[in-house]
Amino acid sequence: MAVDVTPEQVRAVAIGHHHSVASTFEQYYRDLSQDRFRNAFTYGREKVDRVLDVELKRLRPGAKILDVGCGTGVYLQRFRELGFDPEGVEPAEGMREAARRLDPTLHISSGVATALPFPDATFDLVTEIEVLRYLHRADIRQAMREIFRVLRPGGRAFVTMVNRFALDGFYVHYRLRQRVRGSAFDETNPHCEFFTPAELERELSAAGGTHARTQGCLFGPMRIAYKVNEGLAAKLARSVEAYDDALCAFHPVKPFTGHLIGIAERA
Repeated sequence: MAVDVTPEQVRAVAIGHHHSVASTFEQYYRDLSQDRFRNAFTYGREKVDRVLDVELKRLRPGAKILDVGCGTGVYLQRFRELGFDPEGVEPAEGMREAARRLDPTLHISSGVATALPFPDATFDLVTEIEVLRYLHRADIRQAMREIFRVLRPGGRAFVTMVNRFALDGFYVHYRLRQRVRGSAFDETNPHCEFFTPAELERELSAAGGTHARTQGCLFGPMRIAYKVNEGLAAKLARSVEAYDDALCAFHPVKPFTGHLIGIAERA
């Protein structure tokens, strides 16, 4: 990323990008509801959801959950159906419109991750799924501080990032594209930050979290298979998923997985 790019510029491009792709995400979630092996998004997101389900089972009925960057509202709807009290924050108008189409009764505020419009110690769980990756590193740190500000003592943060050394090769592709295009990012290809598991745990702890830990899921090369041929990749995923999950559970493989999940508590 160019040194003169500001957090505000990165954030504005991220919002514009998500405004423009709202209908794409609506389709992704329809696909996920029908067949979790349909494409790379559905295959990976279902695996993230399994990890999230473990955290949801720890909550009391009626617990307050904040979904930052709630997008099309799918998670808010799911949280409510499970008996929780969800709120959402979403800066992209296209995404908020999609959420209204899904369910006009969802509680969604227009706002950004770096300045959450809620009082201190309000929520039992804060989720930021595929949000922080699009922000400048300085904004990521501020967004994490905001997470722990609005969490109640003992509340948990659940965030995802992009593994720097994921075996899908995205980090290398991203850097090469920057060099070839001569620009850091645009609304079609927004900025992306990459973390190692150790970096993410340090950042969560520095922001106010305790017992920070990371977990990986989705063996990276499966994404390459989906890019080559979705139909064949879906068949392959069905046959190797058990091995994929077992491999990702092996600690040394964590830095190379496609999704990097961070979880921490507020002291």
